[in-house]
Amino acid sequence: MNFEIQERILKLADKFLPRIVSIRRRIHQYPELAFEEYRTSKLVSKVLSSLGFKVITGIAKTGVVGILEGRGSGKGDYEVVALRADMDALPIQEQTGLPFSSKIPGKMHACGHDSHTAMLLGAGMILKQLQEHFNGIVKFIFQPSEEKNPGGASLMIKEGVLKSPDVEIIFGLHVRPDAEPGTVFIKEGPLMASSDEIYLKIKGRGGHGARPHYTVDPIVIASEVILSLQKIASRFFDPIEPRVLTIGSIHAGSATNIIPDEVLISGTLRTMNEDWRRKAWSMIEQVVKGITSAYGAEYELRISKGYPVLVNHKEATEFARKRAIELLGEKKVFEARPVMGAEDFAYYLQKVPGCFIWLGAGSKNSKYDIHSSKFTINENAMKFGASILAYLAFCSLSNKVKS
Repeated sequence: MNFEIQERILKLADKFLPRIVSIRRRIHQYPELAFEEYRTSKLVSKVLSSLGFKVITGIAKTGVVGILEGRGSGKGDYEVVALRADMDALPIQEQTGLPFSSKIPGKMHACGHDSHTAMLLGAGMILKQLQEHFNGIVKFIFQPSEEKNPGGASLMIKEGVLKSPDVEIIFGLHVRPDAEPGTVFIKEGPLMASSDEIYLKIKGRGGHGARPHYTVDPIVIASEVILSLQKIASRFFDPIEPRVLTIGSIHAGSATNIIPDEVLISGTLRTMNEDWRRKAWSMIEQVVKGITSAYGAEYELRISKGYPVLVNHKEATEFARKRAIELLGEKKVFEARPVMGAEDFAYYLQKVPGCFIWLGAGSKNSKYDIHSSKFTINENAMKFGASILAYLAFCSLSNKVKS
């Protein structure tokens, strides 16, 4: 039975690939930023409705959920499985030169979310054809705002996306432009980092650059703060513990001979350990308070707490690995390496077991990474993404495959 289903899923993916590609290109031409995905949501709803799915709209403003009920007999390992895709684009001016490039100035699908959405719709097309062979429910979650804190995932969860019926296991994927199409990367445990934003204002007392003794120079103080913050990451925690503390912007001053009143600093904190993350918040405050106090300055510090560490569950990850090997072959399935990028899929994994995987989607221009204005994918990879999502859901719900 396994081989027959695998063969059928792969053939259906080939059959539906032109439609999947067409959907992806339509979304790509009209990118929408976080919580602005009205056009995309409308397209998703239309496709789901055409497949005969129950469709729920307006979750977390622009989120969409499609529900497909199996008609088979018997029970699989689970009764309700969820598959998730993100829909939002980025504020980037596209420079790919593709014939279906973005028609919206300053907006681009530079992270592959257009392909994620198209692949999940493709998985829906496949599973609709297999509806008589599994029992249970598949929830197709199309989520807004993966790119922007607080993340669409957290809001969809608050609005009950994992309830009624209650999701028992969840899967999601993300394209990798640096890997061969049809390859899959899977890892148990921490896979992607937490992500917090640091916003700091150092308030001194401005004056003439030639008379610094009459001022409280916020630029000098800021320089010391920045260097000291680096020591939090390098000197106060286990050196083999992954973490990044990066200052990404400094704004101050207007002329060579004027000491300004204040300096604005912003940065990011990334960790793979929630305990370390909480300690770092406290230490950042201590460092800033100590240095500014020593020099007679004041400060305003805000740490915007972003996505948590994405941790793949053991059993769900092993399940996904076995299914990927069955579908694509052992030579196409690899152990993923953790990265310091962040993903709000982590919120789902805090609520229910699941696994987030990476899908190889390298193209001729794969030297351009995600979030590049020249980012592209190999569209042929989308048939593998649709296949693996469909197969994971099918195997979760069917008693005709071995778990």
